[in-house]
Amino acid sequence: MKKNIALVAGGYSGEYVISVQSAAVIEKHIDPALYNVYKIVITRQGWAYTGTDGKEVQVDKNDFSLQVGGQKITFDAVFIGIHGTPGEDGRLQGYFEMLGIPYTSCGMVTSAITFNKSYCNKVVAAYNLVNVAKSEHIFRDQPYDAKAILGRLRLPVFVKPSEGGSSIGMSKVNKAEELEEAIVKAFKEDSQVLIEEFIKGREVTCGLYKVNGG
Repeated sequence: MKKNIALVAGGYSGEYVISVQSAAVIEKHIDPALYNVYKIVITRQGWAYTGTDGKEVQVDKNDFSLQVGGQKITFDAVFIGIHGTPGEDGRLQGYFEMLGIPYTSCGMVTSAITFNKSYCNKVVAAYNLVNVAKSEHIFRDQPYDAKAILGRLRLPVFVKPSEGGSSIGMSKVNKAEELEEAIVKAFKEDSQVLIEEFIKGREVTCGLYKVNGG
């Protein structure tokens, strides 16, 4: 018997379009012989599944189920394809944990800590196991002094939203006069901004997943 998989996409951030594109690729590679895939797009206006007939069905958030063709659809697992909030910041993870529905990605606490780059850096630095770039963490509703920041950091620096991805709102600043514009750009995407020194090197990404709890 085929299992029901909810593929969630969309989200509340500027990464919405990228998330939808990622979900399309994911959906294409899930074996239809083994799984029934229901793509659910999450926005601030609602959580909805669009059937083959073009009709939109809203998710019952009480138990994360759908009513399709007079039948109640529940899910064996959720594939989180959302970039940004609420799919990478622990919100959906906590929701699915309370419902007891398995999902892809790391858990709620890890997601919440790592989603905010500034706070994640502070946690990692506290263990003294990994070198972390020198940085400044500023907030939209608090005053900051760009000149003083550059007195503490060495150019070039990267300026980025603390809670954002896909390089949206990010700038590389090589000259002091470029910093203010870069900060304004980042604040358009988030209420917190991370300014950190550039470290020359190669970026390495390593994906991990558990099998049978191991």
